[in-house]
Amino acid sequence: MPELPEVETVVRELREEICGDTITSVEIFRSNPIVQGDLDAFQEQLSGRKFLDVTRRAKYLIFHLEPKRYLVAHLRMTGKFIVSDPLPEPTKYNRIWFHLKSGRLMIFDDIRCFGTLEVYDDLDDSKSLLKLGIEPLSNAINPSFFSKRLASSKREIKSVLLDQKIVAGLGNIYVSEILFHARIHPQRSAGSIKKKEWSMLIKYTKFILKEAIKNNGTTISDFRRVDDKTGTFQQFLKVYDKKEKPCTECGVPIKRIVQQQRSTFFCPECQK
Repeated sequence: MPELPEVETVVRELREEICGDTITSVEIFRSNPIVQGDLDAFQEQLSGRKFLDVTRRAKYLIFHLEPKRYLVAHLRMTGKFIVSDPLPEPTKYNRIWFHLKSGRLMIFDDIRCFGTLEVYDDLDDSKSLLKLGIEPLSNAINPSFFSKRLASSKREIKSVLLDQKIVAGLGNIYVSEILFHARIHPQRSAGSIKKKEWSMLIKYTKFILKEAIKNNGTTISDFRRVDDKTGTFQQFLKVYDKKEKPCTECGVPIKRIVQQQRSTFFCPECQK
C-alpha cells in the first residue's frame, strides 16, 4: 500500500498537471471505488467543477474543487491516478475516467479494485478523515505528545506507529526503517520508550519521510507515479525486505518476524 511519501509524490504531480483544469464529464467502468454508491450523483457532483488544489491528509488525496466540493481518494493496494491524452478505449484496469476541459483524461486505475473515491461538500463530513491522528511531518509532533499518551501502554512500538488514529500516514516500510535508524526493537512496549528515544523516533521519522519524498517514494511492487515511473527510495532501504542480508552497520543478518500479520524487518544487534 502506498504510504505517506508515495501519496505526497502523487499529490505534487497531480497539482502540477490538473490545477486550473475542469472536469467536463465522468465515465465509470467499475463501481467498486465509489464508496457512497450513487453513480449518477457521483458524476453530477463532479461534472463542471474546476480543480483548485490537490492536498494530502495521511494517505488520503484531497481534490479541492470549485464551486466548493471535495473529492477524497485512497489508493489502497494498487490504485493510481494517470493523466494522459485521450484514449480510444479504457485499458483493462481503468476504473474511472475524468474527462478534462483541456482534452486530457485523469484516469483512476486499480488492479485489485480496493481504492476508494468519495465526494463531500465539507471535509468534516468525512468520518475517515476525522479519525486520523497527528501528521508525522507537522510541528505538533513532539516527545511529550507520545510520552504522555503512551506512558503506560503495553502495545508494541511498531503497532503504535502504524496506528492511523495516533500517527497518520506511516506504513510498514517506513516504520521498519524508522525503528532501525532510532535503534529501537520493534517489539518493545510503547510505555518503555524514554523521552530521549521518542526524540530520536521523531527525528528519524521526519528525516526518512523527507528523503523518501525527495526520491518520489518507494516502489516495491505496484506503486507508480502519475507519469507511470517508479519511485527510487527502495535503493536506500536498510532493513525492509532485507531478510538474511547483512546489516549495513554491524554485518549481522537482518531478521524477519510477523507482527499483526505484517512482516517486520530489523537488526537483532543494532536494535537489541
